[in-house]
This record gives sequence, C-alpha cells and structure tokens, in this order.
Amino acid sequence: MKVSLKEIGDRLGVSVATVSRALHRDSKVRGSTAERVRAALAEAGYRLDPVVSAGMSRIRQRSFYRETLAWCGDSPRGELPWLADLFRSVEDYGARLGYGVEYFRIVRGTPRELGRLASVWRARGIRGVLLGPFRRGRAELPFPSWEGFSWVSIGHSPGGGVLHEVGRDYASDIDTALEWLAGRGCRRPGFVLDPGVGHLFRRPLLQAALLRRHGEGGRGGGEPFCELDPERPEAFARWLGARRPDGVILPRALREPLREMTAALDGLPRVLLSPPDRADARGTPHFVARYEVIGQAAVNLLHRLLSNREFGPPAYRQTVALSSIWSDG
Repeated sequence: MKVSLKEIGDRLGVSVATVSRALHRDSKVRGSTAERVRAALAEAGYRLDPVVSAGMSRIRQRSFYRETLAWCGDSPRGELPWLADLFRSVEDYGARLGYGVEYFRIVRGTPRELGRLASVWRARGIRGVLLGPFRRGRAELPFPSWEGFSWVSIGHSPGGGVLHEVGRDYASDIDTALEWLAGRGCRRPGFVLDPGVGHLFRRPLLQAALLRRHGEGGRGGGEPFCELDPERPEAFARWLGARRPDGVILPRALREPLREMTAALDGLPRVLLSPPDRADARGTPHFVARYEVIGQAAVNLLHRLLSNREFGPPAYRQTVALSSIWSDG
C-alpha cells in the first residue's frame, strides 16, 4: 500500500508542504531536512511522475493554461500606452483563472478578414473572445458566424448581435462633472466633443445633453451639445452664441487647431473625462478610468460564459459599468 505524504510528514515531524517541497527539490527546504524526507520517500517506494511534476511546475509558474482567449483591437498595442493597465490586468487575471491571452488586430474589419480570424480561433481551440476598446467607431463587425464563441465587448457593443459589455459608467462620471460645475455656479454647461479623441464619448455626451435639454424645458437657450469640426469654425461660433455656456465638459484637453478655434471657452470652469495629457491642462478636474478593474471584470464575465457554455450572441445582455476615479485637480 502506497504511503501518503501526510504519513511521511507525521513520521518525520514536518508538514505536508515541506514533504512536497523536498520531493520537488525546492530550495526553500533546509538541506538536512530535504535529505531526511527524500530518504523516507525512497524507503517507502515513493517516486515522482516526471510528467505530472513538469505540469505542476508550469502551473506554479503560471505558464500552463487550460485554454487561450482571443483579444481583438484595431491598433497595435504599442500605440495604446494609456491602456497599459487594461492589458496587464486582462493578462494577469486571465493567468490566475488558467487562461492565456493572445492579441489579434482587426485592420479593415471586412467579412473576409473576420472570417479568417474566426477560422484561426477554431483551429487553435479558442472559444472566448474579447472585443475592443476600438480607437475608431465601428457600427458593426460582420463576422460570418458569431456561434461557437463566447463574446465580451470592452467599451461598447458593435453590431452583429448585441453582446455582453464591460466598460466605464459614463453617465455617473458626467453626473459628477455636472455637480462640480453646478457647485461653481454654472447653469448652462456645454458638452463639447473633439471627434478626433475617440468615438466612445459621443454617445454618452449626446445622451447627457439630451437629458440636460429636457430638464431645462427649452429655457436654456441653444443645444447643450457641440461636435467640433476644424473645417467649420463658423458652426462652433453659432453654437457658442446660441448656448452661451458658463461651463464645459470635454472628453480631454483640446488639441490643435481646435484650441485656437475655441479660445472663447478659455477661462470657463471645465471638466475633462480623461487625464490631462498636456502640461498647461494639468490641475484641471478630470477622471481616470479604472482600467485594471475593467480588465478583471471582462475576463471574469468571459470565464463565466465559457464555464456555462454560453456561445453566440446572448439571449439577454449583461452590462458591467464602472465609475471612474475623480480628481478635482
């Protein structure tokens, strides 16, 4: 009858963990103790299976994955330094759950390109897919078939079937920004979008502007929302004259040539929905997205889908929205 590690540990007066470490020649075990343990193991006829040992070693080093997750974006990772925490959290948390993560880039988003990607995933046994966040807006992703994969979208859900989504709680962030502006006497805030900084802000800013307009009952003067166009400065001038904003919410600090075009906004209280990336904008109230938590939530949701074998577009949509970290500058 084979002797257990616990029995050997009890006989030698050491823990089961020490016996296991000595068996695997862990350097943390004192030399004399390791020799006593290995002698007792040899006497009991206990032999380590080299295949099992190699597998357990890989698990301990987090280099063994039960399967791989595909992560699709539309830009090389090196061009997305602000998402470093997101990439790191997805990979680290995925490893804790036993997943490897492989990044795939969508260049054109054509049916042929997406069909080729899906074929690669099937050939590699990949079943879980993360989509986004995308730098450019995508009304749809025409995969030839959404079946056979579990899908979680980070940032927004592209067409081709409503997908589960994990991202920022923009509504909560904008409410916080409005409260801060109201505390400074702002009664006619403006929502100003620079379309060059990301499509993800357009929908939440539009929704907030519509709610604001509805709450004003038409008494505020002019539409609260303005999408800037460097080729049409006169459109901004008309909006400014109609709205006469006394505070402004922006996705981030304006870039050139929009800064010169919007000089009339200088001096107004403002809130940025992203960290300031210019020295002259530092100290401005802003938000920092919780990318680390967003990444963990996305992997956790995908893990649950895979465990429950939920493939294809879901029967009902699950949305995880996380508020950001607020800084008043």
